[in-house]
Amino acid sequence: MFTVGTVSQLASVVLLAVLLVVIRPEVRSESVWWGLAAGLFTSFGGIALYRGLATGDSAVVAPLSACGAVVPVVFAFATGEAPNALQSAGIVLALGGTVLISLPQGGVRFADANHLQPVLLGVAAAVGFGMFFVLVDQGTSTDGDALVVVGAARAGALVFVSVAGALTKSLVWPGRDLPKLALVGIIDVTANGAYALASNRGNLAVSSVLASLYSVQTLLLSRLFTEERFTRLRIAGAACALAGVAAISAAV
Repeated sequence: MFTVGTVSQLASVVLLAVLLVVIRPEVRSESVWWGLAAGLFTSFGGIALYRGLATGDSAVVAPLSACGAVVPVVFAFATGEAPNALQSAGIVLALGGTVLISLPQGGVRFADANHLQPVLLGVAAAVGFGMFFVLVDQGTSTDGDALVVVGAARAGALVFVSVAGALTKSLVWPGRDLPKLALVGIIDVTANGAYALASNRGNLAVSSVLASLYSVQTLLLSRLFTEERFTRLRIAGAACALAGVAAISAAV
């Protein structure tokens, strides 16, 4: 886990450093601090997610972690940036669909009698991911800010993950997997950059919910590469998510 995180984060930091040198955006201290905080929260969320999955209760942890977009939605309503009625309906559909897609084929069942730990880890992951959306949005006022915030977030995440890996002595040389892990980091940071730009241009709640629909692509890719079956529940979830996207798009 820490090896994957360290290599992918390092690749993204190198890419962002090159972009910062080439584009030379204005670097505001506020954007840097918001970005660093975002990086720490998303790292915390990732560790909570993987620890939760390691308990064997992925059926509980995965759907809960998929609710991370609830955090920026609540924040948007609390700060007076509530979306309109049609967008709100789309958000509900998209969030519901995301949770349904995240449910495993066997449904929700605890692996043992210790129900509290996987629930807490799933909620912790959701809070970590959700706070990332909020903090990136808070630090982004211009397109240049978006690059600075994401760069700081990645730097903060790199420090957090690499130090945690060193302390737990779980860092290993990735060998032949190095290019693949680097590509993961580049794809991930591209998605983060797209979200930062979207949140700067539109509503926080809408942007964060749309950015959380990666589970739909994961479902399609798992079918393509692992021949995982589409359950009726997951098909219904995908339909809800896409209907939510359509509603949000129609309201823009």
